[in-house]
Order: sequence, then structure tokens, then C-alpha cells
Amino acid sequence: MQKPKIPDNENERLKELRRLNILDSEQEKDFDELVELASIICGVPISLVTLVDADRQWFKSKKGVSVDSTHRDVSFCGHAIHGDDIFIIENAVADERFYDNPLVVDDPSIRFYAGMPIKSENGFNLGTLCVIDSEPKSLDETQIRALRILGGQASKLIELRDKKLRLESTNEKLQSLNELNSQITSIISHDLKGPIKSMRAYLNSKYIDANRPEDLAQLFPLVKNNLNSLDELVENLLEWSRSTNDVNFVEINIKDVVLEICSLFEGNALDKDIELKCGIGDDLKVVADLSMIRFVLRNLINNAIKFTENGLVKVDIEETDNKKAVIKVIDTGVGIPNDLLKRLKLKDKKISTKGTRNEKGTGLGLQLVREFLSIHKTDLNIESEENKGSTFSFVLPLALGH
Repeated sequence: MQKPKIPDNENERLKELRRLNILDSEQEKDFDELVELASIICGVPISLVTLVDADRQWFKSKKGVSVDSTHRDVSFCGHAIHGDDIFIIENAVADERFYDNPLVVDDPSIRFYAGMPIKSENGFNLGTLCVIDSEPKSLDETQIRALRILGGQASKLIELRDKKLRLESTNEKLQSLNELNSQITSIISHDLKGPIKSMRAYLNSKYIDANRPEDLAQLFPLVKNNLNSLDELVENLLEWSRSTNDVNFVEINIKDVVLEICSLFEGNALDKDIELKCGIGDDLKVVADLSMIRFVLRNLINNAIKFTENGLVKVDIEETDNKKAVIKVIDTGVGIPNDLLKRLKLKDKKISTKGTRNEKGTGLGLQLVREFLSIHKTDLNIESEENKGSTFSFVLPLALGH
């Protein structure tokens, strides 16, 4: 048996296939009708829309078979994607490339195969629209022409499907950003003015005498906390403003990013006698928007330090079985009471609590963390036990090749 060769543009081809988000998707009537029509025109019992993945060929639509995929090594379509026209095998038993192929020797006993490559709008052959019979066969010119046309229609369907998904994603993002914009307007009117009013009240208080050192000593930490709160709010608002621009997904070494962000908090951790351990675990490349993931890590690590005293804050990185990386921010801090934990899991709620040293927050950071993770098609998982600590985690897809 001759295994299909790997195309020269395989890495780019697979990236295109991943980008389309079509693998393992639900059945769709438009594809099923193409398969049915191909079967009728060519007079065969089996017809498929196949997509050739890294180690399998997966069936987007199928007629005449019960399985959803077969191994790429035995696939006829793996051969067909090397050309731009129909790949035809009239009698597999008489072909030295296929006579001992398991799909020929065993069920479905392929004898005849014809596959028209399905091409993406960027020019990559993703799979085929193919027809199969258990008897040797040939197609006439009309059938060949029809199969070419149907293959082109399959390519157009995938292109239209992609545009529809992108439009839906854009609409969801716009709706989410509009909702967040309304929330931020409320935050600005309340949280931005709050610390300023508080500081003004302290400074204008008849009980504060600028000539008494003890009064100034009492005033200093209050002003410091309010300024820190304002600084955090402004940083979050600036990051939100940047996020309204185009998202840029690239390959990043997540361990390097974790170490970079952790270095920003070494002083904060030292000040609270916290052991800060970062980048523990696998050295993995993921696909993500670098700016957003920096923001997510910065907020989660900052919160972990905020609610921990004389303890441990660490960031773990693990690889899962389904080609994803799990990033966990773990602390041994005060934990989250059950009632507050339930509220935190209501994603439309803005919650702000003070840290172990009365550090203030606006609640905006966690909202943006969730917003940015949703753009990455993932979510924030929260586990916590009061007086023992908390774990905040999220997953990201691994880059191709991991």
C-alpha cells in the first residue's frame, strides 16, 4: 500500500483548516444535499465531503458509510488533494498504490473512487467531494463535468460558511463591547469620581491638621490606596480601549509571557512576604492575542497577591490531552466565601472587594479578563475555599506542531 504523500504546504494548509473551524462540526443540510446529488449523478452508493486533517480524513457529510473518519494513511483523498482536478481510480484492485489498502481489502471494499479537490479561498486543498463504489466503474464526460461543478460548490459552501461564522462572531463581539461600554460609562461616573471625592474629603476634613505629623501619617495610606485604585482603573480602561481594535492571534510561548508578567509583581510579592513561583510546568506555544493574554495574566496575578499575605502565589502551565494548554494562577490566600463565589460566577455582575491590606479594586479588571477570554473562545474557571486559597484557570489552543 502506498501512503499519501504530505503536501509541501502542509503546515499552512492545516492552519487554514483550523482557521475555518469546520472540523468536527455538526451536519449541515447544504453539504448533505451536495453529497446526495453527487451520488445520484455518478450512480454510486457512497459519496462524501472529506477534510484531510493531520492524521485523519474527517467526513463533513456522508452517504453510504457509518463512520465519521478514517486514518489519513489509508485515505484516497490524501492522494487526491495533491492535484487540482478530479483524481480517478477505476479499479483499485488493479492499482499498485491501492490493491492492498485496508479500505479495498475490507469494508467498504472500494473499487472505484473519484474525488474532486475542495479548495479554500486562499488556494489550499482542504479535502474532496468524492464518490465511491464497490464495483469497478468509469465516469462519462457529463458525470466528470458535474463532479467538478459540485466540488466547486463545496468550496463555495465552505467559504460562505466561514464568512457567516466571522460575521456572527463580529456581531457578538460588537454586542458584547456595546454592553461593556455601557458598564464602563457607569464605572467611570462612579468609580473614577469615588476616590477623588474621598481624597478631597480627607484633605478638607476639619479633623486633619497639616501641621501635625500624626495626622499626615494617618492620611498618607488612605491617599495611597485611592491613588492605586485610580491607577488600576485607568490602566484597565486603556486596555479596554485598545481591545476595541483588531484582535491579532499569533503563536506565543506562554511560559515566556508568564515569566514576563510575574517579574512585574516581584516587589508587590516581597512587600507582602509572598513566595511568587511562575512558569512552572510545560514549555508550550499557544495561539492567542499577546496583548490580551498579558492583561489577563496581569490581572489574575495581581488579584492573587492582593488577597494573599505571607503565603504562596504560583502560575502553573499544563498540556491537556486535547491539544490545549491550561494556565492556572493559584494562591494560598483568604479564599472566596461561597456567597461571593456564586456571584463571581454570574458573569454580568461587577464585584469589587478589598485585599488583605485594604487594597481597593473596581471590578472592571475581572470583567475585561472574561471579555478577552471569550474572544479566545474560552472561559475563566474559578475554584476557591475560604481561608485556604483560590485557583483561577483558563485554556488556550496549542500552536500547530505541539
